[in-house]
Amino acid sequence: MNQTKYILILATILISFSACEKYDDCVLPIVGVYEAHVVGISGPFDMVISEYHGDRIKIDAPWLEDTWLVVDADINGCADDYKMDIRIPEQTFDEYRDIGGKGFYSDYTIQIDYTIYDGDDRYEYTIVGTKK
Repeated sequence: MNQTKYILILATILISFSACEKYDDCVLPIVGVYEAHVVGISGPFDMVISEYHGDRIKIDAPWLEDTWLVVDADINGCADDYKMDIRIPEQTFDEYRDIGGKGFYSDYTIQIDYTIYDGDDRYEYTIVGTKK
């Protein structure tokens, strides 16, 4: 009987830890649709930012000309709803190229400076957008 109570108490504790909310409320201000431009190249286009898990987001945009990709990014500075730092860790763009970068969100505006790595070549770009 004591063993059954112990298992029930342990199960209750484990369930309470696993029932934590998937989304981090402090990231919610950055989530949305942005009217954006790649500086000096293209625009406008709709860039979509969605929350992925905790302080991570997904960004859907045409990172290289007409090549759209959803990239993962991390958010820092969640204590302030109107200023957050964005970091795109280096990740695979396609079978030959990688992408990585950083940026910020402030007062409904976003800027992301990113690099496309193509072998030994590096191409620097900036996306700027305003939340719709």
